[in-house]
Amino acid sequence: MTGAQSDTLKNHPLQLDITSAVLLQPDCGWLKDAQKLLAQYNGQLGIQMHNTSSPELLDKAVSTKLPLSLHAPVFDKYQLNLAAANADISWAILDHQYDIMKKHNINRAVFHGFLMTDQAIEAFGHGKDWYECMNRARRPELLRAADSNFVCNFTQSAEFIARRNILKNNLQLLTEKYPDICWCIENDYPGVVSGLLRGEDMQAIEHELCFDTGHMWITCKMLDLNMYEELNTALSSGMVQMVHFHNSPYTFDMPHEQWSDGHQPLNTPGAMDLKRIAQTCKQSGVWHFVLEIGNASLADVEIFLQYYFEE
Repeated sequence: MTGAQSDTLKNHPLQLDITSAVLLQPDCGWLKDAQKLLAQYNGQLGIQMHNTSSPELLDKAVSTKLPLSLHAPVFDKYQLNLAAANADISWAILDHQYDIMKKHNINRAVFHGFLMTDQAIEAFGHGKDWYECMNRARRPELLRAADSNFVCNFTQSAEFIARRNILKNNLQLLTEKYPDICWCIENDYPGVVSGLLRGEDMQAIEHELCFDTGHMWITCKMLDLNMYEELNTALSSGMVQMVHFHNSPYTFDMPHEQWSDGHQPLNTPGAMDLKRIAQTCKQSGVWHFVLEIGNASLADVEIFLQYYFEE
């Protein structure tokens, strides 16, 4: 990132998205209050279409007139994997995602794109849960134990490094093919065959990033890392363009296999220092945050603004 780009980020108004799952709530009237509150901070409310969204939910989001971002891929059969030896399926999906974005004036997207397999993995949320889809490519040698769903630290293996290089090259091709889109690749939930885990590897691929707080929190438990060191490493790349911001109820004194994902409201009791994360990201010039919380409320917006703006 150039100095000019860094200055632009630091001077950009805050963009705070809610996930499209919020639109499934019986009453979304609080979104207007959230808009008014953000306006007081020269900020803007938006909606990020989750990868499990239906066409009907996209239509509903469009009807709000709020700016949209995309958690790709929507409406496609398979997950993206730009670390596969043959990424033809992923390229076809990305072409489809681009068409959707151009139709709805969307220019920012986030996606998971690093799987330690060449097998095509079906997208979850369309009648199948995440583990059901991922376990079809299950590789015991990548897991903490034979019966675990969580990965071990395979990031020094020759295969991992080779796949990371394939990913890096494909991400460069993606930028060249669709330069009008900011494509952020997100650090993964550390399960089954997920590959983009550490801040070091986020930095190494030299591409726009989305930092997911809950995913990194559980990754640090599984790989014995430090959350805030991993955040700083990712931010030091100058490429973090988006943050998935949500809480986790899991604490490091809990056994590994009792852990799961976060995606909880910000006032959920836990040990993650969300204010520290928000402040650190702000100091690095990050301006686009997504409250990836299906049952989010106005309280989450209020808490986030306190974290982000209060020293």
